[in-house]
Amino acid sequence: MRKNKRWVIIGLIIVVMFGIIGGVEGKKYMDNQKEAKEMMQEKKIALQAKSMFKNIKDLKIEQIGEASPGSIFFIVEITNTDDKKYKADLDLGDVSSYSTVDGDNFLETQLGSTTSKINVYYLSGESGKL
Repeated sequence: MRKNKRWVIIGLIIVVMFGIIGGVEGKKYMDNQKEAKEMMQEKKIALQAKSMFKNIKDLKIEQIGEASPGSIFFIVEITNTDDKKYKADLDLGDVSSYSTVDGDNFLETQLGSTTSKINVYYLSGESGKL
């Protein structure tokens, strides 16, 4: 009888340990999936900015937000080839929607597209060329 109790307790301890380990690993997996999704969205917004504005040299993603469920926007700082910096508010997936963050009209003078590679600085601190 005592032997059976011991095996039951050992079995319960093993089940609890596997549950804890599985929960931690599951959380890590979900976090990695979220980070991968956010990185993909950031790459999409960088490509979108390239198709909207001319002479981009650097693009720094400063903020991501959700105006309404499913409507994602980004605040980006763009440096053009003349080293002029300006900020824009861009809606993901909507190339006709943009606004200036600085309140000036410089953004309208930059409409066009950039065909050369640009430096992109992501929210995670990573950077790359696109």
